[in-house]
Amino acid sequence: MNKHLRAVCTEIEKEQELDRNLPVFINHLVNLYSQYAEVKFTIHYYTFYEYFAETFPSGFEEEESLKEFNELLKEYFLDGEAGSKTEEGIVKLNALRNSCIKKMQVLTAYTDIFQVYEYVLNRIEYRFKDAGEEPSREEFVKKALAYIFDTKDNVVVNGKIKEVLGQLPIRMTKQKYFELIKSSISLYKDGDMSSLESFLYMIKTCSMLYDADEMKDYPYLINLRKDFTNENYKEITKERYEELTKLLEISASYVNTRVDFYFGLQECINNLYVMLLSSPYVYMEGGYKLENLKEEMKYLILPQEMDKLREIISDINKQFLTGEFLPLGEEVEKKLSYTEGKQEILIEEVSKIEAYLPEIKGRYQGFIESLMLGPVFNSVLLSEKLLSSSLFIDLDKIDNKEKVDEEDIVKTQDEVLSELSRLFSENERAVTRAVMANTLSKLPVFFQDQAEIKEYIANSLEQCQDKAEKTACIRIIESFFDN
Repeated sequence: MNKHLRAVCTEIEKEQELDRNLPVFINHLVNLYSQYAEVKFTIHYYTFYEYFAETFPSGFEEEESLKEFNELLKEYFLDGEAGSKTEEGIVKLNALRNSCIKKMQVLTAYTDIFQVYEYVLNRIEYRFKDAGEEPSREEFVKKALAYIFDTKDNVVVNGKIKEVLGQLPIRMTKQKYFELIKSSISLYKDGDMSSLESFLYMIKTCSMLYDADEMKDYPYLINLRKDFTNENYKEITKERYEELTKLLEISASYVNTRVDFYFGLQECINNLYVMLLSSPYVYMEGGYKLENLKEEMKYLILPQEMDKLREIISDINKQFLTGEFLPLGEEVEKKLSYTEGKQEILIEEVSKIEAYLPEIKGRYQGFIESLMLGPVFNSVLLSEKLLSSSLFIDLDKIDNKEKVDEEDIVKTQDEVLSELSRLFSENERAVTRAVMANTLSKLPVFFQDQAEIKEYIANSLEQCQDKAEKTACIRIIESFFDN
């Protein structure tokens, strides 16, 4: 941070000359976000093209999303100018971004669905292979407790408890399980409604209850799910078990490839979003004058240098739009070398300036509005979210601060238990137990002390009379010890 800006930030903290210092701070941060986003975008856009060309040589479900993005990039950034055209581009980009979020929610739901069936198949494995000598239950319980409590960090301990709990044989009654679900929901009483909604979403995804129209966009996964749903796991043959295991591997690859695609596309979208948001405001008067920067702001990329980034972006964009996905060639790689080191320098500066943002938002947002800087400051706040590590953050969501009352708790409990009861009635016991295990591993830890944990582990193994299931559970949990 240069001396001038450090002085500006210090004066803002002291509430001095806010009418001069706040515009300087905001406009400076707009420029930083703009340049950081464009450098970051250039690098990522290149790697995303390389990944896509290697991974998707032929058509696939997401082609339209990719085509729409590249057309938006060309029309509203490479060929566009700040103003109403940019605003139009932002609206369209935001719609595409929300579509990607929805697709990721669907893929996450499918991931949870197939994790449930993976749990079922894992417990069948030792029906068809030698389970070996059954491990000593007492020795296993001792090792499990040592693994869980090998640290004093409560967050890590709770994570390990859930990890082990999610793999143990489930032998509790449905009534006991429903009581644990109800108790977990009750914890949200007097809290914000948005927190309860997030918990409800999590329960629905991990228990195969999540449903959305977009799930129909993946007919392959729909049909695959039917295969697993209609299977008789109690009477399954070795051949069918091996067939389903192979299908599970294929489904994981299918889903993971598309998840990787949306992670890559969403990062491109977020960076372009920031570039469009900031484009009307970069190099504004009241921020700083380029001719006065001299050696104090070496991290800043001058406008004429930004043209080099546009050339790289344009070259890649043309390749995307042709649909041929040929190698980019040495010329683009040579141009890309220009970005070396710039992203690291910019993010270091961004992190220093960004540290002041929460306080400024909390103390001066009203004053900023009075200075007619509301639109540019909102762009700054949106840019902060878009450049964060939360790629799929919902920009449109307004947290529901309404407090959860007893009626809300009862209504949510009834809804969740009713849907779970229906799910259990439609599935085999093996699937029901898998759903119970998956959800229990997501609930707040319900043990009071080590003695209760020890008792739970020992009882779950003692009550499991299926040697294949018990062996599988123990082997999976022992793999945690090794790692």
